[in-house]
Amino acid sequence: MTDIKDKQRETLKCDSMVSEHSSKNKKILFTTSFTVLVIGFLVLVYLPVIFQEGNPWPQIKGITQLTFGGADMAKLSGSDNMYLTKSRGGSIAVDAFMKGRGYEFSEQMGSGYFFKSSDKTIVLTKRQYSRFYTIWTVIENKINLINELELRECLSKSNMASHEKCIELLKQIVDYNSCVKAGFSIMKSNPPQCATPDGRTFIQEN
Repeated sequence: MTDIKDKQRETLKCDSMVSEHSSKNKKILFTTSFTVLVIGFLVLVYLPVIFQEGNPWPQIKGITQLTFGGADMAKLSGSDNMYLTKSRGGSIAVDAFMKGRGYEFSEQMGSGYFFKSSDKTIVLTKRQYSRFYTIWTVIENKINLINELELRECLSKSNMASHEKCIELLKQIVDYNSCVKAGFSIMKSNPPQCATPDGRTFIQEN
């Protein structure tokens, strides 16, 4: 009689363990399925933003450095002159970065931020990467910068000589990159567009 009761207890204990194990498996399966659905939904919603720069891996690495590495400004892999900051406080991070290189902020024109040292001017242009991050491009081409400064100066004047000079300088703007380098406004569109004062619009090509 005792043996029968022991067997019954063992059977009940075994059934309980099987039931508990099955319940845990169901919870794990539900959690995994829910996580996959949420990630899939987010990817679907933010797909245009994720791939707005083409291959998103450099931006993902940059976001990881900003979020977990304690960095204020992350250099994008595969590029010599592109950096990522958080949108909030991004200009402060850029200012500190440029001061470390011996440059002081001079002025802002459109999306272009001008920094000067004793003998050189550098422009940083920015564009949004989602609401939370900003991509900065460092432009160090000295010849182009001279033309950009001349263009900015002639646009502020109304005499005929300045007008003619502006026309000649505007002819040098032939694509999206040269439009951005000149400091003209970038439209919040997908893909981004840059407009010149003479009515031309250039679309960024990935």
